[in-house]
Amino acid sequence: MRKDEGFILPTTMVVIFFCLLIITYISTAAISEKKFYSETEQYYIVDQLMLIAVEDSLKQLQATEADNEKTIYKSTSIGEISYSFVKVSPEIYEVQLKCTTLKNKDYTAKYQYDIAKNEMIVWSEY
Repeated sequence: MRKDEGFILPTTMVVIFFCLLIITYISTAAISEKKFYSETEQYYIVDQLMLIAVEDSLKQLQATEADNEKTIYKSTSIGEISYSFVKVSPEIYEVQLKCTTLKNKDYTAKYQYDIAKNEMIVWSEY
């Protein structure tokens, strides 16, 4: 045997280390992208639920005058909706909406509705 300096083992270890770094970077990027798409999907689902809740509560208010305090729960294929009516004054109702997706993402909002003018006068989200 001639003089062996051991060149192959350190080179192989460095190449393997760089490959592991690349694999880690790619997997982190893929996980982050998947989480982003999931959050975006949940955002659009909860937005659709909120739209359904607002339309439904407005129909309820316009069709018949709600009681002083009334809570309605509805379940859809994409989540659950609940809204409650509270009479603030003789012509103004406060409606609190809560939407929950199947993956438990919550979103709440409330608005005040003037029956005399037939319009929303205050909207707040939280």
